[in-house]
Amino acid sequence: MKLIQKPKTLTEEAFEILQDAIINNHLQFNVLYSATELGQMLGGISRTPVREAAQMLEKIGIVKIEKNKGIRIIPTTFTTMIESFQIRLMLEVPLVYRATKVRTEQDIEHLNAIFEEFKVKAASNDITGTLKADRDYHLALLQIVGNQKAIDIISNTRNQVLIAGSATIPHSRNCMQTFDDHLKLHHAFVSGDAQQAANLMKAHIINTATLLINQESEKRENWSDYSTNDYLNWI
Repeated sequence: MKLIQKPKTLTEEAFEILQDAIINNHLQFNVLYSATELGQMLGGISRTPVREAAQMLEKIGIVKIEKNKGIRIIPTTFTTMIESFQIRLMLEVPLVYRATKVRTEQDIEHLNAIFEEFKVKAASNDITGTLKADRDYHLALLQIVGNQKAIDIISNTRNQVLIAGSATIPHSRNCMQTFDDHLKLHHAFVSGDAQQAANLMKAHIINTATLLINQESEKRENWSDYSTNDYLNWI
């Protein structure tokens, strides 16, 4: 089932701009910003859609609105990061199984084009482009199933990890290694092997989580006390 794309409201546009600004470190953690100040910083967005966008971000744990004070960006904790990967395992694995079962030739052509763009960005060592292509590939794969609520949840959980200022590129792997981690998954999807695609998606998510937690453990206090196996392998 194909999803019909509706025009974005001003609030939805403000939500995306504000979220991207946080992910790309244009805003600082634990600094209070007024809605007016944020609107000016983000290209002249009016206060009302910024405030409404902040309320949406607060619901998914990215910011905290302090009454009569402002909007504060919240750093991602270990618990939030682990829960984000748990949610991805719970949703993405069965969804990729379903997507592989119901995909059409048009779906394969569309995903092949996105996968090729992913390869181009990775081969050129474009870190920002590779991270975006990675996200776009996953979302395009899931959109084949057509469950927008699940897609929104997965997108938000991925962003919570990115908002931590954390990505495995370039610290734990390079752009091409990130692309290569999707090769077998993509081939399983194209060939129609749903169970293999699901298994590879699970392995991919756990591998990314393990690399990221190990990476962050080197600079965050007490993170080395945790094992991703204890938190992810039961799913």
